[in-house]
Amino acid sequence: MPTTSKPAPAEQTPAPVLSNKQRRKLSKREQAAYSLEMVEVRRREARRKQIRRRVTVVISSVLAVAVVGTGAGLLIWKDIRDSYIGPANMLSDGLLLTGSTDSSTNKATISPVTTDAIQTDAKPVATNLANHKSTANVALYLDYADPKSATFMAANGATLENWLGAGYITLEMHPIATTSSAKNDYSRRAANALACVAANDPSQFLTVSDALIKAASTKKQTSKSTTALTALVTKAGVTDTKVTDCIGGTSYGNWVDAATHRATHGGLLNADKKSLTAAPLVEINKKSYTGKLDDSSALTSFIASLYSSSSSSSSTGG
Repeated sequence: MPTTSKPAPAEQTPAPVLSNKQRRKLSKREQAAYSLEMVEVRRREARRKQIRRRVTVVISSVLAVAVVGTGAGLLIWKDIRDSYIGPANMLSDGLLLTGSTDSSTNKATISPVTTDAIQTDAKPVATNLANHKSTANVALYLDYADPKSATFMAANGATLENWLGAGYITLEMHPIATTSSAKNDYSRRAANALACVAANDPSQFLTVSDALIKAASTKKQTSKSTTALTALVTKAGVTDTKVTDCIGGTSYGNWVDAATHRATHGGLLNADKKSLTAAPLVEINKKSYTGKLDDSSALTSFIASLYSSSSSSSSTGG
């Protein structure tokens, strides 16, 4: 036999509140019953207030967590985006150095060209070579863990710096990390270290680069701890805590990754090729040097021919 569900009991209607005059007209039994009813009414009302307070607290807590969570999320997102901003003075993904020699003292001065930093999602800006028509413009893409980069600089670094100091060339240095891997990410950390120097103490960039090259192996991939890397930079003369903290935190690691990807995926600037296929890459007046890495005479001849061409073009206004 089917059962019939019982209807939910209707909410009990509270007894009307009586005045004192009305209560005195009641019998003692009715007054006692009325008092008990009022006690129950007050209990139910207190219970409802308590529930309302709890609901309000819960809603307020949820809203507060949501606001804090949203704020924290925005801060985290900002930190992530900011980590892709490049170092100051490397708007082209490289640091441009110019040089000159005082004829009276024969003292060479090498100076970095200051620029803004590459912002997140922005593209690097090519150096305007029209501003340097009287020089040969050399761009180096170096992986500081790569033995070939170490071999090239060991054979040619001093010559390039002499030419730079004499004002015959400009030198644009691009630290990259083509050999970086989960097993050995030294090239990434070394490039980051140079980015830290470029952003905070750019006048020391070439000195630090020389120190890293001197410590690099020409036989196999170089591998050093961050502590050892920081010690190299400090020994080279950079003691600013902004630089050492930047190195320890790999602050420009994301930029190194992005700059390396640009160089190897169609983003070369002022070059006769679109992509870097191997380090080192040497571009001189938008022409790739293809001679032997350890043949300083061949490189000198190549630069000399392009310098003569640059000087001739500059003197004729071409």
